[in-house]
Amino acid sequence: MIVLQTLGNILLFLLVLSLVICIHELGHFIFAKRAGILCHEFSFGMGPKLWSRKIGETTFMIKLIPFGGYVAMAGEEIEAELVKLGQKVRLGIDQDGEVNRIVLNSNNPDYHDFIEVTVEDFDLQGIDGGKLYINEYTVKRDAYYVTDKKTMQIAPADRVFNSKTKWQRFLVAVAGPMMNFVLAFFVFLFMFLVGGVADPGSTVVAEVGEDMPAYDVLEVGDRIISINGVEIDSWSLDNGLPSVSSELSKYMESDTFTLVVERDGEIVTLEPIAPLYSFVTLNFSAIPGSDELTVFIAEEDERFTELRTGDIIKAIDNTTFTSWQEVIQFQKNYVDGSSEEDPTVILYERDGVEYTYEFVAYSEEVVSSQGYSLFMSKIGIAGSSKFSLAGSIQGAASSFVIASLMIYRTLGLLFTSDEVGVSDLSGFVGIFSMTANAAEEGFMTLLNWIGFLSVNLGIINLLPIPALDGGRIAFIGYEAITKKKPNQKVENFLHTIVFFLLIALLIFITYNDILRLFGSN
Repeated sequence: MIVLQTLGNILLFLLVLSLVICIHELGHFIFAKRAGILCHEFSFGMGPKLWSRKIGETTFMIKLIPFGGYVAMAGEEIEAELVKLGQKVRLGIDQDGEVNRIVLNSNNPDYHDFIEVTVEDFDLQGIDGGKLYINEYTVKRDAYYVTDKKTMQIAPADRVFNSKTKWQRFLVAVAGPMMNFVLAFFVFLFMFLVGGVADPGSTVVAEVGEDMPAYDVLEVGDRIISINGVEIDSWSLDNGLPSVSSELSKYMESDTFTLVVERDGEIVTLEPIAPLYSFVTLNFSAIPGSDELTVFIAEEDERFTELRTGDIIKAIDNTTFTSWQEVIQFQKNYVDGSSEEDPTVILYERDGVEYTYEFVAYSEEVVSSQGYSLFMSKIGIAGSSKFSLAGSIQGAASSFVIASLMIYRTLGLLFTSDEVGVSDLSGFVGIFSMTANAAEEGFMTLLNWIGFLSVNLGIINLLPIPALDGGRIAFIGYEAITKKKPNQKVENFLHTIVFFLLIALLIFITYNDILRLFGSN
């Protein structure tokens, strides 16, 4: 069963990654074709070829390693001149008397019936629309080179990337990230169209989280009438009247919430619910209800902390507490986190024995960049939703903005914070782990992850770094400002060097991903 589940997660990971990458490359491909650029290959993956099919001018391929992909456009790289003066080649002549194939190995036995010539004069670029020729033979603009291993269409000057206008090249470069943004928006839109948008005026419970405090107490369909004796007007309307959200946020006033609901036409007073407290930077959770400050640790969080469910908090940084309200206030004031030189120290008791747990706690800046608060209280319920086209569009746009800001803040922390470094980044192994976790949470969570991943890929590719789309855009910007093209050899050298540096970075990130996956760090 575990093997089948793992194989299923791997397949899902490959499908998700394929979707996000292929959409990105499709953007480049579409705008390259619109600009008249010759596209030799459209490939998903790297390494040995598994499948290929030629459609029109382009060979579409799937390769063994499903990490990355590319569109091979003529002129993106400096291509060595395949035909040289004094070289012997064989020419295939079509019915119009023009060359449609140039066989570079004149000794290839498959083409002995072609005309053999020694190249004395040639032009296979046709700058400014000039004709292509080898000696006295006219060469068709869509002729092919034939090598011992493959055929490749020749690329006249007007079919290469660098011959196009700055605007055309910009559109080709930016189209990949833009397609990722389009995919993300429509994924988010689909989520809201299917799942609906929140109905803030309703107090009907639409979802009760499994393993959450409200589970087996509240039921889907319950209409909340009051919380701790306060009558409820809505779920979250900002009209100055009590709502579900406003009353459940009063965790500093009470350790439990007593709800009165309408269920199947009857008014029912439910047993008190103790919320789940999440002390995010202190690495533990709790469900109040006992006289002692007893910790609750979800199974999936155990590898991030030494604490276990049932441990009793005695002190944090030499500060003792008598109630959870005091711990909550302490967490809310813990905005600066801690450091390796001055770590956070928790004194706790387990089975009558006291231990200490030292760790580095993230600051509020880092925590908020990932969409969390220092402290969270929840009982695990969600309100009802309704269909709204306008609301779905607004919700999709809001989700897109939130995902974008989260990525930008994280990137910013890499350069401005001592708490976040390259070792905290996730690569393909991390993406696999998060895809599997998202799938376990349900289809909508998986869709949300696909949208977030697509936004992430788009933004990363827009960074002004050689080898990325943003690097090409930066060179186009340089050309627009200086009115002259950058040296193509220098540009391609920078693209190549940075590409290998990025590969080295990816290997390092993957190594850390594996350590995290198996809980070794």
